[in-house]
Amino acid sequence: MKKRIIFLLFSVFICLNGFSQKNQNFNEFEVQLKELMNLIFDAPTDNERFNANEKFIEVMDQVLSMNNSFNYPFSQLNRVSNLKSSDNKFRIFTWAVVSQDRSYENFGFIQSKNEISGEYEVYKLNDKSEEIFNPEFDKCDNDNWFGAVYFELLTNKYEDRTFYTLLGVDGNNIYTKRKVIEPILFKSRSGKPEFGANQFYRQKDKRRIVFEYNSEARFFMKWDNQYYEDKQRGKKQSLISSIFNKKSNQIRTNAAEAPVVREEMIVYEVLEPMFEGLEGKTQFYVSSGYVNGFKFEKGRWRLVESVLPRNKEEKETPRIEVKSNQLYTPK
Repeated sequence: MKKRIIFLLFSVFICLNGFSQKNQNFNEFEVQLKELMNLIFDAPTDNERFNANEKFIEVMDQVLSMNNSFNYPFSQLNRVSNLKSSDNKFRIFTWAVVSQDRSYENFGFIQSKNEISGEYEVYKLNDKSEEIFNPEFDKCDNDNWFGAVYFELLTNKYEDRTFYTLLGVDGNNIYTKRKVIEPILFKSRSGKPEFGANQFYRQKDKRRIVFEYNSEARFFMKWDNQYYEDKQRGKKQSLISSIFNKKSNQIRTNAAEAPVVREEMIVYEVLEPMFEGLEGKTQFYVSSGYVNGFKFEKGRWRLVESVLPRNKEEKETPRIEVKSNQLYTPK
């Protein structure tokens, strides 16, 4: 009996020692990555920043390919966006390198689960946004990516399906910035990522929503719990009321008001040109002061117009839940 206990304790010691060594290896890599990360953002020249970035990508690829790396938090990489789905299906890292001419190039990696092997595959993200001429309609993958730094990962369910949506920001260039609503899917067996999907209600050709606006303008887009007038429900109530009034021989003079409801949704400011005649020239687009939203409904994102930006029942600070620090704060 004593021998069995000694053997068991020895086995536990070996396992813990092995786990400790694995964590030590990850820690060593993370220290190296942190130093490179700081060079990416703080080095004075483009050459230094991009050289550090190349090395960062090389080391990151190596680390993410290691066993058990999916569970390692990489908490020291606090200037890189690090989002993980709640069901552990995938994790996505994104960051941007800013040139001295204020142009941005985005980079990233995805770890996603291969349903056949049960292992996590690593996919490098290659920003090809300059070659994507119809970004709202083009299907993309990791080799042909409409680059952005993602600050929110939304998970929604409908029936037996799970839907993932990314909210991201792209510094783009000296003239414009962009924000994007990006559905992301994965091939059923390999786990290979696909960016963009036909999940926008009554906009069947759209695969993502892109907002482009003046680089100095403030523009918010976030996941929030907000009030809006449910006009669809109001129409149903109007129909029921009209039928009831006919049956009771009453004259109905006023249409039923649309009820105000509160729901979580993607809310954003409606953009418009600064002056008339500048339509289509996104470098002159700024916030109009109106707020719209997209609510998830039966596997689709449905547009909700005229969101009420001030909650009626209580005063609260609009929240934006950012899973990790990113390159720059979205405006």
